[in-house]
Amino acid sequence: MRLSRYRPRLALAATMLAVLAIPACGSESGSTQPGKSSQRPTHGPVKDKKKVAQDAYTAGYNRGRAVRDAGGKGSSVREVVWGGCTRRALSAGQEAEGDRGAWVSGCLDGVSENAKHLPSSQVTKRTNDQDLLERFKAWLSGTDKRPMTAHVNRLALVELHRSDYDIELTTDYPSTGDDHSAATDLAQSFVTWWDGDDGDGTTWNVVVRGTDGEKLATDRL
Repeated sequence: MRLSRYRPRLALAATMLAVLAIPACGSESGSTQPGKSSQRPTHGPVKDKKKVAQDAYTAGYNRGRAVRDAGGKGSSVREVVWGGCTRRALSAGQEAEGDRGAWVSGCLDGVSENAKHLPSSQVTKRTNDQDLLERFKAWLSGTDKRPMTAHVNRLALVELHRSDYDIELTTDYPSTGDDHSAATDLAQSFVTWWDGDDGDGTTWNVVVRGTDGEKLATDRL
């Protein structure tokens, strides 16, 4: 699915040495996305956003250093070029949930052996994309998964670090009961629909959230 602000994944490998040589800025959250998209608020009091971001960054940094110490330079390639840090953030629990972008930024700095660059504000940016949501629903309607369209009410582009993104689908699935399997099925359907052409950035994962914002399912893109 071609989006003009994404970059092909393979192109990142050619610039790996430059990425490792340049410290990643944990406070950078990217440029404002144009169009009709709107900013999605994040959880937690505004006054705590700086501390939440810095705590998430520090946790990610420590994790990145541990990965580097265990795997050497090769681990940096996996984490920076192939999205290792973005995927680790999804399994890092509450230490990353508060500001996943800050956690990813810290992980990238840690695994690259860069100095710490604590963010001064929230790093993660969520931008609603109604057009992309409608295109996905239109495709879904032509499959045997059509009933799922009634449960998806929002699609957000989640900017984590510079050109690294995830996609989040917000649903009306509750966080308890059998709807975890429905959420997993929805995530897998999105992966099937997504064609892998990320354009000028890299979209790594799809995350399905329930009515209370809880993460119900994830899958790789």
